[in-house]
Amino acid sequence: MFVEIGAKIKKAREEKFLSQAGLGAKLGLTATAINYYEKGKRKIGIDDLLRLSEALAKPVLYFLPGVDEPKKDTPSKNTLNKHVEIFNDLTGIAVLGTVRAGQPVFSEQNIIGMLPMPQQKAVKEYFALQVKGDSMAGAGIDEGDLVLIHRQSHVDFDGQIVCALVNGEETTLKVFHKASDGNIRLVAANPSYPDLLLESSSNLVIQGVYAGVYKFPPSRPGQKL
Repeated sequence: MFVEIGAKIKKAREEKFLSQAGLGAKLGLTATAINYYEKGKRKIGIDDLLRLSEALAKPVLYFLPGVDEPKKDTPSKNTLNKHVEIFNDLTGIAVLGTVRAGQPVFSEQNIIGMLPMPQQKAVKEYFALQVKGDSMAGAGIDEGDLVLIHRQSHVDFDGQIVCALVNGEETTLKVFHKASDGNIRLVAANPSYPDLLLESSSNLVIQGVYAGVYKFPPSRPGQKL
């Protein structure tokens, strides 16, 4: 949601031939704040959307998901309130790209966007990870999916899907198995990939456990991703 809003902000800004700094000056914001809005890294409130609408000469509904082009007619108050109610009931959780060794997992450079979630959920207990590759395809987790991860440092049961840092390398998503002798085996849900065998848990850092998957709808012809 926030990524789509950000893309529309950027498009409208460029149509006005404004730099990020120029738009920020109109709104009393820094260029960095505008950059974060455009990349979907920061949740934008309805008040700032209304100010953007005025500064960029676009109807406020133009910036909300599901509205492709600004409409000439003014939306009804009930329609706008409905969109605002839905918008205000959402917050965002961090979407992480590849997490490399030597970086804190939740450092800013690892965050590639935000995933909207209802405010009722304890969002601080979750993060999302963008899937790279097809090693978990057998579990219904495909490349490009966003996997919802519950932050915790332990495994609840044998056979659980975990997000883990292995041997100080990049984060991986695998099925956790622990043998009676203490050896750990991380198994892909795709037979094309070999198991990862660990003789000691000291080489493994559990960053969270699988809590769900978000799949993007198929792109429409001519749609830019």
